[in-house]
Amino acid sequence: MADTADLVEAVHRLKVDRDTWQAVASQYKAAFEVQTAHLQELQDICFAAQAELENEHAQNRRLHLSLDGVPHDCRPTLDVTEDHQGDPSFGTAVVLSPSRIDMSWRFRPSESCGNPIFKRVQQFSSQQNYGTALVEVERLLRGPLSAKARAEGLLLKSSILQATGPDALYDALAACSEALEICDRVSELETLLPKIQYQRGVFYYQLRMLNQARDAFRAVSEDNLLFERANEYRQSCDDELELLHFPNSRSAFDEKRSISINDSFLTHLDVGSSHVNQEHILSCG
Repeated sequence: MADTADLVEAVHRLKVDRDTWQAVASQYKAAFEVQTAHLQELQDICFAAQAELENEHAQNRRLHLSLDGVPHDCRPTLDVTEDHQGDPSFGTAVVLSPSRIDMSWRFRPSESCGNPIFKRVQQFSSQQNYGTALVEVERLLRGPLSAKARAEGLLLKSSILQATGPDALYDALAACSEALEICDRVSELETLLPKIQYQRGVFYYQLRMLNQARDAFRAVSEDNLLFERANEYRQSCDDELELLHFPNSRSAFDEKRSISINDSFLTHLDVGSSHVNQEHILSCG
């Protein structure tokens, strides 16, 4: 009987300990859930504030462009249809000035990606809420994604950055180049290459990096739907580069011609001087 009583007492103590630890665990769990909810609330506030700031920056950039007309960070280019219309020494190549680029053909963020993972991003973009869209796509890119989804997300991010204004073009180009690196490592993603190369070409063109833009447009294969547009802009790059090179060549030609004329003139003076001296000697004799 004593053994039975001891056993019952031991079991009772174990049950008390179990109930005590269960109560403590429940308290810790409740406290953890409260802290998690508080953290989530703070994150939502931070994301909302960041998105609002991004939207304000985008609006300020658009307002700045609408007031000034032409972005300050774009260098002026030769426009043969205006600046040299009366000068026949210049050719008739059609150059697309960066301030007059028709942006209707660019990839809109809401059309850049068909992956359902980025559905919310596309919804924000379609509402021109680019700040929130950018915060959301960056949040998704920080998480676990397949190589294809990551490349698509980076391409989408580049389109959003482009839509915010010219100040974000370098960041857009960086995102596009990162997507290109992923596709180069994974052969199954080669179907995305034409779209990425075309997008890179557009960014390079807007940044006036014409050699790089031409190389990117050349990488778009002829069997791709983007080839015709890429070929037009590649030709525009060739024309602009030729015009930029032409003044230097003409200057060298003018310099050479000037030297030749001067040499001929000096030679003529020497000959004339010698002839006068000979006549003077004969007359004195």
